[in-house]
Amino acid sequence: MAKLNINTPQAVALIGSHTVGRVHCVHLVSRLYPTVDATLNSSYAEYLKMRCPSPHPDPKAVKYARNDPGTPMKFDNNYYRNVMHMKGLLKLDNALYLDSRTKPYVQKMAEDNNYFFEQFVEAMSILTEHYVLTGDEGEIRKHCQWVN
Repeated sequence: MAKLNINTPQAVALIGSHTVGRVHCVHLVSRLYPTVDATLNSSYAEYLKMRCPSPHPDPKAVKYARNDPGTPMKFDNNYYRNVMHMKGLLKLDNALYLDSRTKPYVQKMAEDNNYFFEQFVEAMSILTEHYVLTGDEGEIRKHCQWVN
C-alpha cells in the first residue's frame, strides 16, 4: 500500500469494504475444521458451522456466510465492531484488531462512522488514479461478472 501512498488508516478503511457481501463456505472451512481458529469468537464459530456444516463443501453450492450479519446490506462501520469481538469472517479481518499497528484505527472506525467514511473516500480516491487502463488496454463491462 505504501507504493500507492495509501497510509495505515486508509488501508484499514479499504478492508472495511468487507462490511457488505458474503464469503462462500469453501473459503471459510479452513477456519472451522478440523479445529476452530483460535482467533475466532466461539459463538460466532458455532454460527458459521451452521452456515457451513461440512468441512468439504461443494464448490458449486451456494452456501455462504455474510461478512456482516448485523447490517449485511449496509455500508457502515458495524464491520469494525464485529472485528473487535473477533467476529471477522476472514482471518485478515480479525488480524486487523490483533495487530498493534492497525488496532487503534479499527477502534476509531468502530466508534466513528464518519471517520471510516472519510478514510475510505481518501483511499478510493488514491486507488482510482493508479493503473488506469486506456484505449484498448481495458474495457468497461456491461455485466461485472462477464467479459464483454
